[in-house]
Amino acid sequence: MRGILVCLALSGCVVKHSPQPSDTNLNETERDWLRVYEHELKVAIDNDDLEAWRFFWPYYLKEFHRQKHK
Repeated sequence: MRGILVCLALSGCVVKHSPQPSDTNLNETERDWLRVYEHELKVAIDNDDLEAWRFFWPYYLKEFHRQKHK
């Protein structure tokens, strides 16, 4: 039993491939930042995280005005 636990502890979380930023395919033109910021604001409210809300609110307003006057 002890041997099984040692094997599990030593081989539990092994990453065989080291991810790189170049592995991510991000198309900025398809990203809806207004929805992203809106989601983050809702999560901040749900978790009573005033600091997160204060962080994302100006970005939300900036993106809202940018899309409105597009």
